[in-house]
Amino acid sequence: MTTSFPLLRDALTNLALPPERQRQQLAGAAVPDELALDLDLDIALRSVNDAMERAGVRLAPAVVAAVEQLNDSLAAPPGDGLWDDAALAQHPVWISARQRAAELLALMPPA
Repeated sequence: MTTSFPLLRDALTNLALPPERQRQQLAGAAVPDELALDLDLDIALRSVNDAMERAGVRLAPAVVAAVEQLNDSLAAPPGDGLWDDAALAQHPVWISARQRAAELLALMPPA
């Protein structure tokens, strides 16, 4: 049995999108908040751990560590400029996060 890690894959897919597509995908939400929450370790990584346990499949430890680092890079206090909608296109953290998410998607097992 294999697993495609759907919650993590969806979070990384949305995060890897260009800012205008992120806004379309997550219309009606506070987009920066939603992107960070989708990747949150308590949600996405817990789903990965549960799926790996059920299927006997493991993501490479380097991939899990990279997802954790990506999640940590999106930690900022409320009111920080990172959470402004305009920051999606301009803030270096979001630019780097999109690139890293795309790289991580390429390392995920096939869906």
